[in-house]
Amino acid sequence: MADSLTVHQSSIQRKSYLLVLILAVLINVAGISVKYFTDDPSLYSMLARTMAQTNNFTYLIYHGGDWLDKPHFPFWIAALSFKIFGINTIAYKLPALLFFFMSVAYTYKLARKFYDRETAIIAILILLTAQHVVMSNTDIRAEPYIMGLLMGAVYHFYKVKERFSWGDILLGALFTGCAVMTKGIYLLIPIGFAIIGDYIFKRDIKSLFNWKWLLAAVLVVLFTLPEIYTLYVQFDRHPEKVIFGHTGVSGIHWFLWDSQFGRFSNTAVIKNTHGDVFFFLHTLLWAFAPWSIFLYCCIFKSIKDIIKGVARPEYVTVSGAFIMLLIFSISKFQLPFYTNILFPFLAIITAVFVKQIIGSNHSRFFSITQYIIAGLLITTILALNFVFEPEGWLLFTSLVIGLVLITLYIYKSNGAGIRALFLFTCCVSIFVNAYLTFIVYPTLVRYKGDVQAAAYINQNYPNQKVIAAFEVKNAFEFYMHAPVTFMDEAEAAKQHNVLTLIDDDVKTKLSTDHIPFKMIKSFAHYSNENMTLPFLIENERASAVKYYYLVLMGNGGK
Repeated sequence: MADSLTVHQSSIQRKSYLLVLILAVLINVAGISVKYFTDDPSLYSMLARTMAQTNNFTYLIYHGGDWLDKPHFPFWIAALSFKIFGINTIAYKLPALLFFFMSVAYTYKLARKFYDRETAIIAILILLTAQHVVMSNTDIRAEPYIMGLLMGAVYHFYKVKERFSWGDILLGALFTGCAVMTKGIYLLIPIGFAIIGDYIFKRDIKSLFNWKWLLAAVLVVLFTLPEIYTLYVQFDRHPEKVIFGHTGVSGIHWFLWDSQFGRFSNTAVIKNTHGDVFFFLHTLLWAFAPWSIFLYCCIFKSIKDIIKGVARPEYVTVSGAFIMLLIFSISKFQLPFYTNILFPFLAIITAVFVKQIIGSNHSRFFSITQYIIAGLLITTILALNFVFEPEGWLLFTSLVIGLVLITLYIYKSNGAGIRALFLFTCCVSIFVNAYLTFIVYPTLVRYKGDVQAAAYINQNYPNQKVIAAFEVKNAFEFYMHAPVTFMDEAEAAKQHNVLTLIDDDVKTKLSTDHIPFKMIKSFAHYSNENMTLPFLIENERASAVKYYYLVLMGNGGK
């Protein structure tokens, strides 16, 4: 009878995990069709679109000129996606999301190698519900690619550490080479130190000097050669090109040093004059929410155990995460999404301790922190809805009802213990990001004048010549079906009967100079990437926006 009850309880727990897992996966996919509301995805899409349309996968070209700022791999993948699925938002985001889910799969596999199945499931749920991960899967840059490649490389290299296999060493080297061709050779640090640290802390330093690691290094170099070749062809073979205001710029040197290490040391062409060593510690408070407070506790305990010499099944996660977090912190270049690539490691570290307290079914610290965080998140969304988008009450009410029903199911199925609290916290994160995805982001897109202007022109003036008379964001050109010509306002003023997009400054200048134009339509534009308080409050939003204008220049204005 007792065995039957245990099996039944285990089945219910599996169903609870499965339900929350499905919802967590769906919320990470939900933003795939949301149009761009920051400039980086628009820029990367423009580069990949040029690649796809010209069939030139060697050069990175932006507005007809050479572009040197990021390696090629994510642009190659996005360009291939464009060729298969067409030039659109979903085609850009789809491959990045596939690489992200590759990171989820390898996070599970790596956790499962050292811990039980529930710990591995907890780890991927933490990863899938970490706040900045979900946000980054809507506003996609390079990080989803890196996460998948990094975790794949670490997993296969660890298998090589255990036992040599051609399949594992080739996959590990391939993923490492692609990671390097995504963001630079600094990614050798978390991959390398994850394995090296495990050797060191397990006091097996002698095994580090094995021929298989020399072979791995050679293979990584071979798999990185496509990037070296393309940079040589575009830049090193043409020292006469003016890059960053200089001739004789080496693309290979930029790739091997300036692109990342030069930034970290602040010796590259692009420099930063400020930095805070505690930036990523306080960034993780929101970026790894709702798990951040408990993460700090786990990090402290992990370090304490290592100092005391307490044996761990693996040191891959702490070695891979901590060294890179230290480098990020002392660097002058600090952006919130940098740490996303470490989240799979941090998720496993956190999951180990979550599973421990689930086993004891008691942790006052975890209970207090998670209920407080969950309460604050729910309260924030409730308050936000009343000031941000009160018209969206029907969808908002549906989300609230969904959260209540799932919460009741979780606690009825699992009791009021730590496991139920963990799953409830996951659901709160899903609720928060569902609100952002279905209400906040679409509203933000409505206030992106570049996106709205492109949609209006495509519908009402298809295939007509269009001029942009100011430095409009890249989303305008990406979403335009017809080519866009860029001019300053003086050149644009000489045009006749040409559709022209202008902003407030150009409009004022044209009016001051008595240059005729016919107003066709205005588009409210919120220029910041971060939402300020005046924009968040619907009644004050008008004061936070500027305007773009579609006008007919010259004779059309007479």
